[in-house]
Amino acid sequence: MDRQDYFIDGPAGPLSVRAKGLAAKPANIVILVQGSNLTGQSMFDLPFPGGEGYSLMDVLVAAGFGAVTFAIRGYGASALSDSPFTVTTEAAMDDLGAVIDHAIGLGWARPHLLGFSWGGRIAGRLAETRGDSIDRLVLYDPARGGPNVVLPAPTDPWWINSPQFYLEKFEPEFTDKALQEALAAHVVAHDSRAPNGIRLENASPVTAIEPERIARPTLMIYGVEAAKAIYMKGGMDRGEFFERLATQDKAFVILPNGGDFIHFQRGRWRFHRALIQFLKQESR
Repeated sequence: MDRQDYFIDGPAGPLSVRAKGLAAKPANIVILVQGSNLTGQSMFDLPFPGGEGYSLMDVLVAAGFGAVTFAIRGYGASALSDSPFTVTTEAAMDDLGAVIDHAIGLGWARPHLLGFSWGGRIAGRLAETRGDSIDRLVLYDPARGGPNVVLPAPTDPWWINSPQFYLEKFEPEFTDKALQEALAAHVVAHDSRAPNGIRLENASPVTAIEPERIARPTLMIYGVEAAKAIYMKGGMDRGEFFERLATQDKAFVILPNGGDFIHFQRGRWRFHRALIQFLKQESR
């Protein structure tokens, strides 16, 4: 499968980007936005021997889309010119804006946008003001923001991605051991640490996504065990948030056999089907 790894100019320095499937000139592409711990490359493109369906980028390409992801400043190989504590949602929105502009420059005027966890907050808030530059929006287990806080605030500017964290992170009844072991080995080699700006941000009330300002077609999608952590609950109930979205073209999907990371769990096949079905609808 055609894969390109390269850098683009970001607001704070070079951003590491991965693209797949662009050589086929698909009608549209999907930009995937990472969560708080791992780069987009690690989150959305983790094939390993014997592991089927774990690269969401490959799934999208097989369905006829191009797929683009990136590392927010300070993550992976993306540059960081300031303290890791400065890597906030607003900073990440600026980085995402640069990636969207890059995609538009390549010829995809209105890419689809998928944000996972913290990436859901990043993508959702960007869609409030730049909705005209994206097509369909996917909020995958989004950390929507609001008054709920996660204490205490970190004192270390870096989060350490220990293998043990990923061996214990996922619900065992939904997760294959081979995936946990592959991800644990991967983070040691490629994603050993992450800026703690998001954890500092989460230790105070956080600017929330305003659903009334999102007019793009929107999918909210969750594994059944997701969104139970306090920082994922946001300032309003998920159902109320969904009802307030300023679009009639929307879907709210909760899937079995998964939690926060359902695309890494046994429910991933139904996740893929729901995602592709939504993205292939024509936006009007």
